[in-house]
Amino acid sequence: MKRVNRVQRIARHEEKAVVKRIFLLSVVSIALIVFIFTIGINLLGNFADFLESLFGPDDTSQNSESAPVAPIIDTLPASTNQERIKVAGFSGSATKVEIYLDVRKVDEVETSDGRFEFSDFLLSQGENKISLKAINNNGDSSDFSKVVTVVLDMEPPELQIDSPNDGQHFSGDNRVKITGKTEAVAQVFAQGFLANVDANGEFEVTIPLEVEGENKIEIKAVDDAGNTETKELKLHFKK
Repeated sequence: MKRVNRVQRIARHEEKAVVKRIFLLSVVSIALIVFIFTIGINLLGNFADFLESLFGPDDTSQNSESAPVAPIIDTLPASTNQERIKVAGFSGSATKVEIYLDVRKVDEVETSDGRFEFSDFLLSQGENKISLKAINNNGDSSDFSKVVTVVLDMEPPELQIDSPNDGQHFSGDNRVKITGKTEAVAQVFAQGFLANVDANGEFEVTIPLEVEGENKIEIKAVDDAGNTETKELKLHFKK
């Protein structure tokens, strides 16, 4: 009988312990729910913002990616004798292109299928440093393009004939050497024959005198810009 009572007491004690644990778990659960729906949500939001600041996309890189790429200029002559030239090229997704002369904005044009063209760009005498910028729909501008230098030269090249003298007579051999001086970068032609021009601009070329009597010899110098200077010699030949 005593053993039965003891078992019953133990069972009642364990039952009370279980009820107590259930009550404590219920209280903790209610407290946790209240915490989550009040303070916890704000903490989770702040934690999410913190993680995004650490691992989220870089605004700077996004802005730089949205900026257009600098335009590419079609090949331009290094020198020209034309005051107005065409400046064209490719500018990707940009909507317009600005053109600069010596870092000073001169004009702008709309693009068409990525292409742009300044058909009547005015040069200044001497060196012209040309660069471009691309502008997109958002108004973002690219970096400057590569600077292209174009020299406007409208002066004819120097042309000096040292020998032979105008009106000189020749006999026997009809081959005559013509010598003189010009600009170092110029080409010289005598009756269509190309002369050798050295680094100092001194030239020489040998040509035939084709007829007996008077031969009119045209000597022409052409510089990089396309300017020309022409002189004529009258040489007499007798077999």
